[in-house]
Amino acid sequence: MEKININDILEFAADRSARKALFKEGHLDSGLLLYAPGQTTPDHKHSDIDEVFYVVSGEGTITIDDKEVLVKEKDVIFSPSGEKHGFYNTSSDNWVVLQIKINTGKMD
Repeated sequence: MEKININDILEFAADRSARKALFKEGHLDSGLLLYAPGQTTPDHKHSDIDEVFYVVSGEGTITIDDKEVLVKEKDVIFSPSGEKHGFYNTSSDNWVVLQIKINTGKMD
């Protein structure tokens, strides 16, 4: 078992969003996505990764297949492999999102 306190690893970069790795084992990879106000991750998709996103704090917009969805603290989002998604911190506060990736082994 391994324990990490999120407050110990929160480091927001001024120039771009950051990802802080948490746990990686087998097909599982988890991390925190850290967005200062105005920061983004461009739309992209994965052919072999399902992802779950949990908003720890703050709010922002997730684009899912070109549709913008406002998400806030305690929202959970599932993005299956092959679905295009991106992130944009539209608020004036920092945005923290837990990312859980599972490698499905599929190939598109």
